Amino acid sequence: MAMDEHLGDDAPSPVDRTVGRPATGVSTALARRLLLAGLLGGQLGLLASTVLAGLVRGGVAAASAAVGAVIAVLFFSLGQAVVLRYAEREGAVLLVAALASYGIRAAGLAGAVALYDGAGLDLLDRTATAAGMVATVLLWTTAEVITFARMRIPVYDLGYTDGRPTGEE
Repeated sequence: MAMDEHLGDDAPSPVDRTVGRPATGVSTALARRLLLAGLLGGQLGLLASTVLAGLVRGGVAAASAAVGAVIAVLFFSLGQAVVLRYAEREGAVLLVAALASYGIRAAGLAGAVALYDGAGLDLLDRTATAAGMVATVLLWTTAEVITFARMRIPVYDLGYTDGRPTGEE
């Protein structure tokens, strides 16, 4: 008998990794598509800002733009990961998780900037870092908007039913 087997009870196994997780469904698939689109846009922002900063201002600017772009990709990726995790939950739960995630990420970013400024380090070209962040955010968001506009969400299709009985029967 394996250690995770229970005799005579219907309790979930402590080794079962699916306990407490919602089933993967349409919302998860849509959130995953948005994440992948955002990552593609973010990588384009990283590449474009790094090359442009390198050509215009040199190697330090290229590295600084790359740092800014990576920070933006991490910021958005973590937020999308939370949305992906809670995609199949009720809307209120997803909203709370997304807003809490945003607050934590924004506070963490503000804290990192404060620590960098307080340390007196002057390693990064601030203009290039900001340009890398802005370019990445714009391309990430653009990719998500384009992908979302092309998504087919079945709830808006004529004849869609969610399986609940209607009063017409």
